[in-house]
Amino acid sequence: MRTPFSEYLSAVWCRIDKKTAGFVAALFTLILFGDTLLPLLGHVLHMLIEVIESALEHFLESVFGVTPRQAEIIVFYSGLPVAIYLSWCLSRKAYLATLCVCATAQENWCAKTDSAKVAAWLRTMITVGALGATLYLFT
Repeated sequence: MRTPFSEYLSAVWCRIDKKTAGFVAALFTLILFGDTLLPLLGHVLHMLIEVIESALEHFLESVFGVTPRQAEIIVFYSGLPVAIYLSWCLSRKAYLATLCVCATAQENWCAKTDSAKVAAWLRTMITVGALGATLYLFT
């Protein structure tokens, strides 16, 4: 039996964008549980890397007959260029994304400051913020 509320929810579910809903749910989860979720993801990633390294070390020991210490050294010096390359790619993508965000923010700021009402509001807020910071420093 369908109730009016379930029909309403069904209609809303058909209208919302699933990608946006997923992004909002992920953001909400990160806000609520970010202090424990991000370290957990870091630990999971670290454990995954350790498992891969261990498998490679055992492979090197069994196939090439090297000692465990030699296998650790080989895996480390083989993985170092990969880590440097991935770090370079990620930092470059982050830098380019930051440039795009800054350019968009600057365009939005220029568009907003052209309005007299917004400019007056921003001047007022900056003045109040400066006054609050000054009072905070001297108390």
